Amino acid sequence: APASSAPAQATPASAATREAALAFVGRPASELVAALGAPSSTAYAPSCLGPGEDGELFYDGFTVYTYREDGVETVEDVL
Repeated sequence: APASSAPAQATPASAATREAALAFVGRPASELVAALGAPSSTAYAPSCLGPGEDGELFYDGFTVYTYREDGVETVEDVL
């Protein structure tokens, strides 16, 4: 008999919480996106911290702040 359903998968809505995102502070933003799913939108602007860009990754209920330089984007904070 065929399987009754496909294996359960975490949906971005259930995985993407502020608490889960906080675990990625100081880590590559790509790891956060792999774990939580893509943000609903993003915004980047020249950084006052250095030669790179400050990023905002917008999720439902929280925003992830990043710093991107030389192709490397790091999670800085989650609010």
